[in-house]
Amino acid sequence: MPLADRRIRNAKPKRRRYRLSDAHGLALEVSPAGGRYWRYRYRLGGRENIFAAGEWCSAPYGETVEQAEKRRASGRLTLAEARIERMKWRAMVVRGSDPLHAKRAEKLAAAASNANTFDALAAEVVQKRGQEWSGVYHKNLTRYLERDVSPYIGSLPIREVNSAQVLAILRKVEARGSLSAAAAGRSYIGQVFRYAIATGKADTDPTFALRGALEKREVQHHAPLERADLPTFFEALNADGASRPTGIAIRLMAYLFSRTIELRAASWGEFDLDRAEWRIPASRMKMGRPHVVPLPTQAVALLSELHALTGDQQWLFPNTRRPKTYMGGTTINRVIERMGFLDRFTAHGFRATASTLLHEAGFDSRLIEMQLAHQDRNRSRASYDHSARLPERRHMMQSWADMLDETMKQNSNVVSIRHRIA
Repeated sequence: MPLADRRIRNAKPKRRRYRLSDAHGLALEVSPAGGRYWRYRYRLGGRENIFAAGEWCSAPYGETVEQAEKRRASGRLTLAEARIERMKWRAMVVRGSDPLHAKRAEKLAAAASNANTFDALAAEVVQKRGQEWSGVYHKNLTRYLERDVSPYIGSLPIREVNSAQVLAILRKVEARGSLSAAAAGRSYIGQVFRYAIATGKADTDPTFALRGALEKREVQHHAPLERADLPTFFEALNADGASRPTGIAIRLMAYLFSRTIELRAASWGEFDLDRAEWRIPASRMKMGRPHVVPLPTQAVALLSELHALTGDQQWLFPNTRRPKTYMGGTTINRVIERMGFLDRFTAHGFRATASTLLHEAGFDSRLIEMQLAHQDRNRSRASYDHSARLPERRHMMQSWADMLDETMKQNSNVVSIRHRIA
């Protein structure tokens, strides 16, 4: 007697497994726990075989085509679907093929396909090459792939991803106004494809065809403050009323001309005020190399004052809203905006200011570039300079701080930072 859905639903579990026959070898097996499983009995090569063909279910109300495909792929079949599959299995047996072997091959192919998805290859890239990256690059790449790429092509076999799909992803990022992020995204995605090609899991890199397809962002370099602007800038800072930690952050940016993120994310464990040194680990540096910042006396004085305010916490500049992390990326520039300078200057511009004025003062260009933590293509020379020229850099940093103080004193209304602390 052929099966019906009502009969299947009403089948009660017993102490032992039992089967309810449908027709042409298809049966439903009921387990002692109440599970209902499809079984297909067939003969091949004179031997009888039983094929575990999935689990019975009733189709959920309102199920979409995509949801139904996923359900069937997981082995959950309705009575009607099991009968359709039975016809395929019978045809295979007639041809001399074993449905069980075909099912195993299908699972192996699915496993291989899953291992070769974009997400799987991206994870391999991060695992194998991530230790070569700086902490900032690692964070930016993984966040971009998770947020902007994975939802669209992450589950696709990497060979099926084409240039049009990648361009659509980059256009979405571009539409947010993030032109630089879109360009970086092309690089991130391309890195995954180049790895896939090198490991034989892809043949082409679809990002290669997208060169020139994205809107180019006009490069706006961080303009330096002119020497004549420095007194006015610090007079405005003294009058702004910013919190003392934020005021100290801006002054330290001027004295140390580090990258903004390097200072904002600095922890007290990186500083030795007795030796007047700030040692930034490679994981926090753009070029992935540790960096030493000799501290002029003015910076040491500022840090000593700051330590009384935040020294009991991990960060020099804890986030006022989320104390477990550091100062947000817009805090410093908000103060500069209130001061009326943001239209022509940001905190990052102190690096250009220091570079310009130190070159004018006659300091060695390599020494300045080293303190700016710019990449030296000559690795052996960079390694030598990093250790051997620290005394020269210490002298340069103190000279720079003194130059900055003297420049600010040119305006009688500006209080010297050193005197203000004292």
